[in-house]
Amino acid sequence: MKYSIPLVALGLLGGCVTAHPPSLSADNPANPSAPEAGGQPLHRPLAADDLTRKTRELLTQAGKPEDQPPSAPIPEEQQMDQMSGMKMSPK
Repeated sequence: MKYSIPLVALGLLGGCVTAHPPSLSADNPANPSAPEAGGQPLHRPLAADDLTRKTRELLTQAGKPEDQPPSAPIPEEQQMDQMSGMKMSPK
């Protein structure tokens, strides 16, 4: 039992050494003399499709400032202006 696993492993390795590789036809891609795949891709993979263009439009519209009223003071600032003792001195 002690030697059975190494004997099985050696038997498998010995079988692999004596086996001949299968012959490959000339058009088999595993054959080193097979011709390369040719030509241009069917479409440009990095080209923008309709969904990409629409997404870009939405993002550019979201990034543009809309007609907004001039910024109004924050309510906390209004409250501080109304309290005379809470005014901050300028630095």
